[in-house]
Amino acid sequence: MTQLFPQNHLAYGIQLPIQSQSTIYAEPWEADAGPTDLAELARVADRSGFDYIACCDHVAIPRRLAAAMSTVWYDPVATLSFLAGVTERVRLLSHVAVVGLRHPLATAKQYATLDHLSGGRLILGVGAGHV
Repeated sequence: MTQLFPQNHLAYGIQLPIQSQSTIYAEPWEADAGPTDLAELARVADRSGFDYIACCDHVAIPRRLAAAMSTVWYDPVATLSFLAGVTERVRLLSHVAVVGLRHPLATAKQYATLDHLSGGRLILGVGAGHV
């Protein structure tokens, strides 16, 4: 089994802003930020030695949760693919992929393609999710 990180190495990363704008933790500047800002944050994390950058997954936000959670949640496969193209070494973490709400073959193909095209940098975190 291949190790994700060297033994006795504390891995650290960042849950990227902009791609998820929950009112619980988003900063005001994120509302006006876009893909260029997200790419620059990923490049800075890559150059600064972060081990991973992470994207959340929420397929849809129910109306009853929209006020607290916001409805801005980028698709993790598309977002991590975009960021793979603007970074060189930082790992790409799905935090977490809600696999139960997607077809397993399509999901496997999407993440396998992302892993291959990024040079094996994907860390696939999966879970049941809550929405």
